[in-house]
Amino acid sequence: MHSYAQTNIQLFNQLRRDTYSDGDLILVRHAYELAMVLFSGRFQPSGKNFIAHVVGTASILAWLRLPAPVVAAGLLHNAYGNGDFGDGRRGATRSRRRRIRQTLGSEVEAYIAKFSALYWEREIKNARHNPDMLSSIDRAVLLILFADHLEHLIYYDVLYYDETNARGYIDHSIIAAEIVEKLGLPEFAIKLKEAVRETQGAELSLKRPGQNGKNGSVVIVPKSCRKRIAVGLVENLILAVTKTQQKFRRVIKLAHRKLHTVVK
Repeated sequence: MHSYAQTNIQLFNQLRRDTYSDGDLILVRHAYELAMVLFSGRFQPSGKNFIAHVVGTASILAWLRLPAPVVAAGLLHNAYGNGDFGDGRRGATRSRRRRIRQTLGSEVEAYIAKFSALYWEREIKNARHNPDMLSSIDRAVLLILFADHLEHLIYYDVLYYDETNARGYIDHSIIAAEIVEKLGLPEFAIKLKEAVRETQGAELSLKRPGQNGKNGSVVIVPKSCRKRIAVGLVENLILAVTKTQQKFRRVIKLAHRKLHTVVK
């Protein structure tokens, strides 16, 4: 199995070996610096630093010899989902998108925004049946997604997820291998198939108490740090609104079921 970068030094050495230009290196460096800010303190359920994961994803994209903006987007692919912009909000808000555009340009931001809006069932169905019809941005974003999957697999991160989500990653990666082969990337398909096979047969040598079964990365805040009061208030408000919406939906569903039963 190919060994991909896990640190910034390894990534930049790889880019230099692959003759990426000085301008490319500057763009990727700016993306890495922003990733360090947005993902600080975030860890995978395995205990792996989230920065190592995004560096690995970018390294896979560089191995595929994709353009520097795609590699840079790999470093920030989940910025709108997991990035800490210090505003307590979620998603691709206008201010967040503006910040990334100002730092890295419109092309990189477009990949990141598209990634955050990706819907597996619809996008993958289109890619499986009509791979030649993919736009350049859709193709790039799918490759970022598949690089993300490969990185999770080869370092066994998915084995720390609960069984359902781990199985989902593996099943999706099997489909990803099929798609990349149709996209003319047979080596990538081989790597995905190898990673799936090895992950399915792997056993963890060490299980971290309290970390197993989580389905996403978590932020571990040092005891010496404290969230700004304004950010904490916004987060609590968002959480309260979300819980209220969930309760309202449950009530509506229950009422709908009762009405449906009465009608019958």
